[in-house]
Amino acid sequence: MPLSRAHSRRVRSLLLSVTALTAVCAPVVYAQDAAENIVLDEILVTSASSIATSVQDAPASITVIDQETIQTSGARDVRDLLRTVPGLNLTRGNDGNSGVSFRGLSSNRTLTLIDGKRVSTRNTFARHYSGDLQIVPVDAIERIEVVRGPMSTLYGSDAMGGVVNIITKKGTDVWSGSVTTEFGIADESTTADSRSISGYLSGPLGQNLSLAAWLKLSEIEAPDEPYGFTESRGEMIPNYTSNGTRTQTAGARLTWTPRDGQEWGFEAQASVDDYLGAGDEPDSNEVSKLSLAATNEWQLGNGSLSSYLRYEQSENKTWDEEGSDWNDPIEYDTVTLESRYTSQATVGGRTLDYTLGGLLAREELTDPITTSDALIEGSVDTAALYAEGRWQVTDALSLTGGLRLDHHEKYGNHVTPRLYANYDLGNGLMLKAGYAQAFVAPDLRNLNPNYQMGSRGNGCKPYVGPCTIIGNPDLDPETSDNYEIGLNYQGADTSWEVTAFYNDVENMLSARRTGEFTPDGSPLFQRDNFDYGKTSGIEFGVEHHVNDDLVWTTSGTYIAKSEFKYGDFDTAYPMATTPEWNVTTGLAWQANDRLNLSGQVTYVGKQAGYVVADDVDLGPGEQPSVPAGQNSDPYYIVDVSARYDLTESSLFYASVDNLFNDQPDADVDYREDGRLFKLGLTTRF
Repeated sequence: MPLSRAHSRRVRSLLLSVTALTAVCAPVVYAQDAAENIVLDEILVTSASSIATSVQDAPASITVIDQETIQTSGARDVRDLLRTVPGLNLTRGNDGNSGVSFRGLSSNRTLTLIDGKRVSTRNTFARHYSGDLQIVPVDAIERIEVVRGPMSTLYGSDAMGGVVNIITKKGTDVWSGSVTTEFGIADESTTADSRSISGYLSGPLGQNLSLAAWLKLSEIEAPDEPYGFTESRGEMIPNYTSNGTRTQTAGARLTWTPRDGQEWGFEAQASVDDYLGAGDEPDSNEVSKLSLAATNEWQLGNGSLSSYLRYEQSENKTWDEEGSDWNDPIEYDTVTLESRYTSQATVGGRTLDYTLGGLLAREELTDPITTSDALIEGSVDTAALYAEGRWQVTDALSLTGGLRLDHHEKYGNHVTPRLYANYDLGNGLMLKAGYAQAFVAPDLRNLNPNYQMGSRGNGCKPYVGPCTIIGNPDLDPETSDNYEIGLNYQGADTSWEVTAFYNDVENMLSARRTGEFTPDGSPLFQRDNFDYGKTSGIEFGVEHHVNDDLVWTTSGTYIAKSEFKYGDFDTAYPMATTPEWNVTTGLAWQANDRLNLSGQVTYVGKQAGYVVADDVDLGPGEQPSVPAGQNSDPYYIVDVSARYDLTESSLFYASVDNLFNDQPDADVDYREDGRLFKLGLTTRF
């Protein structure tokens, strides 16, 4: 369904409507006592399988960032919360954006979900997207479930590397909420000041009807100065540490429970992101998103049926410097209908939890912003049927098997299997091992022969950039075989996990040089399937309660291999900007009833699979390229923070990110945020 030019106005109107709804409900709040936090002995998770289970019993490597961690972290967005997850990497590219990547794979193999529903806004960008992690304010997040490793059986394409599932808070029986304000003060010219205000409100509107609503207004200023320049087509392009962004986002959920065992939900969320220009330059992009969804939870006998219908409109307008006006927008629409039934049976006298599900989806793209000035239009219909079962074979051993049948309009049918085993060794120790396949279909841009994009070098590997990349309708899907084995221990004072992984990617989607040139002399590359990509390594995490008031945590990843192979060349290149070693360790100290102090150190090592030009042999007359983004020397990031409970319902926090302003090599085409002082105040009611 095409978007009109009034799309941004409709999004802003919905933002104002949600804000007004919050304001109308707020006056009744002061007469109510805030709902007490319920602390569970064991957090149940659903992202690793469709069946609620504990972290240790989950048939996957999973990390849960719970409500207590969120409240004590002082994090201003989801990225801050994710830094300590084993196997996960957060690094910036030369466009100033940081991406989430798992196990040495690229960030576009990470799937972001909100309450289990896929977010598609990034498809309005060919590159430079700031991500989906700022859509929901921290105030509205109940927990974050991070699954490392492929989850294509349950979630389909794009879940090859892992899944970040943001679980929002649900409506409550009494009115409660919170408001948070924060200021960031940068100490470096290349790092930007910031400010934000966000709020969350939930409570009953009537019998069996409740509301949950959230709002966030924030701005990260554009840095005053670039940290360096990159030459591209005879022009010096400035590189900035981060993009300046102005974000307005709001969401609301109505929950109606007409009778026991049945629940209906109606959700709406809207956001507008303005990408701010540096200095006196105009904004570069305006990105707007509107999503509407209806959900249903229904208890049917011993099982439950969960369904949703979701519609998402996304629009990305870019600024035309020559015409001094906005270009026609890139538009991306999705409609998704999914339903899954979960129940329990007995097989051989043992419990079998199982899920049966199906999905129908339609995606539409309109992209007028290509270097060839061609209008790229297209749509694709997909469908899927999937099943997963978890069988308790013995008291100690459980087996989880899954199978997904994807039907793609272009590629036909594709089957994705999954098998996972959990073996309880006793005394809190669990052995985990699994195998899964993953399937990634090329997107609508790369399949279009008229699509054309310029690259400054990162897309031109293993040759020196810049180059021009065109689409290819003959691409094959990317598939992978993925293995992991690990141990998970949960004790009274100490918990730890260690996992070894190996990913073997076939028909890796990339770009291959054609030997032809564009009229301006730029080498022409075409999207193609490379021979293979491989990653392997070890991830680990430890949490130890030294005493009742002091907690030590450490997480890390060692990438033994991260490489892809190009044709007959001998040299293998790293698949992503991923350090060989990435380790974060820190302490959190509850100094007294009101004061919490914490600090952590992150070690970012040398690029995994580091390549130097002297090692590259492309043949006679060929000019090799060292992949962009390689860091040759380790560096450290030190963060410290303090939280003080002013009253039972308000808290103040202060922190310093990157205390010593440490950075990667000067020649590397990305930078971390420099020293940043943050002050925040949260009031709960």
